Amino acid sequence: MTKDVLVKVSGAHVLDGETEDVEVITAGSYYFKNGRHYILYEEMLDGETEPVRNTIRAAKDEAVVIKSGAARARMEFRPGRPDVSCYVTPYGQMMIGVITDCVQVQEEQDVLRIRIDYTLEINYERATRCRISIEVSSRSSARLDLQADL
Repeated sequence: MTKDVLVKVSGAHVLDGETEDVEVITAGSYYFKNGRHYILYEEMLDGETEPVRNTIRAAKDEAVVIKSGAARARMEFRPGRPDVSCYVTPYGQMMIGVITDCVQVQEEQDVLRIRIDYTLEINYERATRCRISIEVSSRSSARLDLQADL
């Protein structure tokens, strides 16, 4: 895979039987070092002028997400190993816990797919079931399908 990539991050949160979907598509950078995939990209929070810099480090059955800038956090996704950390946002901070069910990493020539299923706890209270799907594609071979609601 090339260094210049398109990053598509899709997330689903299920709370009280209702699902909230979120999706971000942006340019990013990709590296492979010491058996780990590194994906770097930026995103903007609504109403903020400083971006959030995201680094995702993934291996065959684990992932780490590091956020810095307008929001700061470090979340480790490893099945069988709960993780607790502080999530700092422009609106305040909270303790978050993740209990990871599974991490799947699928590699192809110009595409990397990562799926993470986990339970999210906020301030030590179970909040929601979550799924993150990350697709990283070389810019030169990326297929970007956007559909407009009519």
